[in-house]
Amino acid sequence: MGNFAPPPPLDANATTMIMEPPERGEGNWVGAPCVHRHKGRTFLAVRERNPDERGHTIVIYERDSIETYTERVRITAAELGVTSIERPALTTDPDSGKFKLYLPVDAHRNCWHIQKLADVDELAAFDPATARDVLRPEGGHTDRSTVKDPYVITTGGKYYMFYAGSDGHSTRAHLATSIDGDTWSRRDEPVLNSQFWHDERTRISCVVPAPDAPVWYVFYDGSGGTDYGSTWNLRTGLAISPDLRACEDTSPQGPIISAPTANNRLAPQTFATCRYMDVLLTDNGWDVYFEMARDDGSFALYYQQLTSERFRT
Repeated sequence: MGNFAPPPPLDANATTMIMEPPERGEGNWVGAPCVHRHKGRTFLAVRERNPDERGHTIVIYERDSIETYTERVRITAAELGVTSIERPALTTDPDSGKFKLYLPVDAHRNCWHIQKLADVDELAAFDPATARDVLRPEGGHTDRSTVKDPYVITTGGKYYMFYAGSDGHSTRAHLATSIDGDTWSRRDEPVLNSQFWHDERTRISCVVPAPDAPVWYVFYDGSGGTDYGSTWNLRTGLAISPDLRACEDTSPQGPIISAPTANNRLAPQTFATCRYMDVLLTDNGWDVYFEMARDDGSFALYYQQLTSERFRT
């Protein structure tokens, strides 16, 4: 008998804020992190937002230390000719070694789709003029209204893109796959449904191989129809998957982590947002990034280190 792939010891009260928006109050956000290791260097892509311009800028930093980041490139919604940008997905082509960048964009009035910029050797070479659509809503499918918030990995040379797809009533976690990162084939059905405490919105935020079992941790963002500000009040849940295609929700009783601002674990009536989790695997464990709510209603970027020793204990 044994206890395998237990929930990792995430703790919102043990996090450190590393970036914050310039203004306080609801609608001011810095976060939606994507952390990526490339040829021995670590990069962090984030989205900046305010209430007037919405998601106006994506910034990609190089990490000098946990507390220090150097800006390498900045891409704006205006340069892309769209009204808003959300979470970026940065990855490396396993064949060419070039950077790939995927961006969810709102062309106009909640017309979300996913674009990709031309591959580059250096981040500063990303050109907004090269952006083209790689995934759009598809009629007759459960993502027929919007597609957004890609999370992209490669395994065995194959690309997996998890994304949030909406049919106009609920948002569920979907999957598309590719052999080259440019042409994508979507699965017909969601890989994780909106149900239990997250019966309105569900999207996969990141996937991480479990250290002690042949399964993947599948971390997801979720919110329910009775939550305050449910569009943005997403908290982190956990599922597991043996193959990145079939996911089993292992936290139906409630999120595994919420912001300390939560007044309730279920159906919170304050912002409890703890979303867009991403993980960098290190020799010593996990470097974990979140976007999390603060008392004034703004969302900032936080970090927690989970050492191998903490997993064992």
